[in-house]
Amino acid sequence: MNAEERIGFIERLEQLRNSKVLVYFSYTPLDDTIIIPLYKQLKEMGHTKKIDLILHSYGGAVDTPYKVVTLIREFCDEFAVIVPFVAKSAASMLVLGADEVVMGPISELGPIDPLVTHPVYKDILIPVQAVWHCLDYLQRSVINCSDLEVASFMVTPLLNKLDPWLIGDYEKTIKASRQYAETLLSSYMLKDDTERVLSVTQALTEGYFSHGYPIGRREARELGLKVTEANGELWDVIWKLYLGYEELFKVKEDEEKNKATNKS
Repeated sequence: MNAEERIGFIERLEQLRNSKVLVYFSYTPLDDTIIIPLYKQLKEMGHTKKIDLILHSYGGAVDTPYKVVTLIREFCDEFAVIVPFVAKSAASMLVLGADEVVMGPISELGPIDPLVTHPVYKDILIPVQAVWHCLDYLQRSVINCSDLEVASFMVTPLLNKLDPWLIGDYEKTIKASRQYAETLLSSYMLKDDTERVLSVTQALTEGYFSHGYPIGRREARELGLKVTEANGELWDVIWKLYLGYEELFKVKEDEEKNKATNKS
């Protein structure tokens, strides 16, 4: 699919949704590098009644979704997120700042479990709650072991690897994710149903043990989120756009590989 075809599908989606469409499609972590390009695009677009954000992301930094939501809402009266396939972790938090989330049969949200840099391997990102599951494991190991000497032998090497400053920072990240989720839900997605804010926040930040757990549109609605099901032509257009951007990324990836091969 070429650029002209993608633009054609975006224009058709705008007609079907009576909105202006933005696209964020990435396989790299969502972070603040999105803010300036997004602002430039919004400034060029100007204020409009409704903005739809097509979102494909596996998550990223804990603070970025809130910044994205507040920035987009400076330029529109209504805001919706369209999830063709995946909006996980921090990207799911971004969804909480919308008035609705548009999902198809294959669309997935996920638990809100922001990524942090591994303390040793700086090029690796880990789910922040992985640290707390480790601490929970150590606590259970001590409690369930009848021999304290054996328990100490098991636990001490692991504890020596945990920097208390990092643990404090991770704790702040978890609390921040809860705070952002509550704020976004009470201000936008669940502003008319604030009694559900705490239960939805708890479910998304603590209710799932797998970082990649797939929350489909039915489960998202059961949780309390405002889900619009995409069917018929609406879904066909959304899915074709997804495939078009996936193809674009594949082409760019192949080009980068060829450049690297030629240099070597």
